[in-house]
Order: sequence, then C-alpha cells, then structure tokens
Amino acid sequence: MLAAAGLAASIAFGLARGPAAGLFACGALVLLLAVYGGDRRRRSALRFEQAGPVPAGALLEPRRRALARAAYPSTIGLTVLMAVALWPQPGLAALLAGVLAGLGGMSIAGALRLGAWERERNARILIEAGRAERIFEAPR
Repeated sequence: MLAAAGLAASIAFGLARGPAAGLFACGALVLLLAVYGGDRRRRSALRFEQAGPVPAGALLEPRRRALARAAYPSTIGLTVLMAVALWPQPGLAALLAGVLAGLGGMSIAGALRLGAWERERNARILIEAGRAERIFEAPR
C-alpha cells in the first residue's frame, strides 16, 4: 500500500507514468538482487533449521512486536525518505517506492517460508526477545 501510494504520489507531483513505472521497477529489482544475490537467505535458513526446543525462562517475543521491530527502521525510514523526496525529486520518490515494494515482497516471501517450515515441522517457530534473537520451535 505504501509503495503504491508513493508511486501514485510521484506521478501526481509531475513525473510521467512511464519513467515512474521504470524507476519503481528498478528500485524493486535492485532490492531483490541485493537480497537474493548475497548469502543472507541461506544464513537465515540455517538459523531456522537449527532451532531447538524452548528452554525454561526464555523471553519470547510476540509476533506483533517482532513485526514492528522488523519494520523499523527500514520500512518506516524509507517511507519518510520517499515522502521528503516527493517535492524536489519525484523520480527519487518513485525509485524509493520500488525499494519499498521490494521490501514488502520479501516480507511476504519470508512469511510464506516461515509458514511452510512450521507446517513441515508441525511446530511453531519462536524468536527470543532481545539482542540474541535465538530461534526455537515448540510443538503445536
């Protein structure tokens, strides 16, 4: 929603539809290449594969809080930058909207992958609150 609003706003601020769509697509593509071009996805998969049982006394983070923590600073900061760029540089705003769309796509892909792991293991994946962010699994 935020990415589509950013794209529409960049057009409303004077950027032609074709260049706006091209910059939007370029931003999304750059983000996808940055994420899938590195080994972050593989490292993340390894962390989830090594999830152990929940130890006594572990402070687990609610999913809503984990989602909010994941949204800051990337999604919130990018939205602010996109809004600030609208007036002087609507092209930059369209590019940032594409990056934001890429983040949204990666979030959806991650949620689907997490759901698949949980179904495969018949367990819930849990993340410990705090900086350690250890990953556990608990039977359903």
